[in-house]
Amino acid sequence: MKCIIIDDNEIALMATKQCASKVDSLNIVATFNDAIQALSYITSNPVDIIFLDIEMPELNGMEFIRALQQPRPQIILTTSHTEFALEAFEENVLDYLVKPITLPRFINAVNKAKIISEKHKIDHSDNETLFIKKGNLIIRVNKSDVLWIEGLGDYVTLNTEKEKFVVHSTMHAIEQKFSSKEFMRVHRSFIIRIDKINNIEDNCISYFDKFIPIGKTYKESVYKRLNLL
Repeated sequence: MKCIIIDDNEIALMATKQCASKVDSLNIVATFNDAIQALSYITSNPVDIIFLDIEMPELNGMEFIRALQQPRPQIILTTSHTEFALEAFEENVLDYLVKPITLPRFINAVNKAKIISEKHKIDHSDNETLFIKKGNLIIRVNKSDVLWIEGLGDYVTLNTEKEKFVVHSTMHAIEQKFSSKEFMRVHRSFIIRIDKINNIEDNCISYFDKFIPIGKTYKESVYKRLNLL
């Protein structure tokens, strides 16, 4: 599992890094003394676990968690204080390690993360395909082959490179079946693959040979997902 460590105290950071280096299932890809730099890093470098100090200048641990985009990595907090525990678990952190951190306690937290990560992989694996009725046939469609989804009244069309499938469903129900990492709703009638966007002009997305409008209610979330500079 890819992990990063964020702690403004260099000694504490090195202690966490030493624990992490002894766990075979962890791959330390970066360490940071500054939470803002870490936030910038993970927008383009996905990680599985973040070991996060709470009391830091400019952006503290709680503020950092709230600034993360969903779905976010698993968070294991590392702190010298116990009074933040309730607030931390309200933010759905995985674990709360009080410094000085012992290796057995550290391993226990990592094992929790490993179990959740493996379960997610199984769930994702079981959920990579759809079965769609077409006439008298039931056809398996890989979600990765779907390029865009369009709502048409009480029906939804799933468009692939070779053909399109019409199903009786709502856009909301279909949206729940597709990963928010790969797909994004940009209009009440359109869901698209993020990696297939060509460009955007006048709130209109150039997408293959189509121009897909960005709905007013989706505009803010769309531009946030695209990390617009």
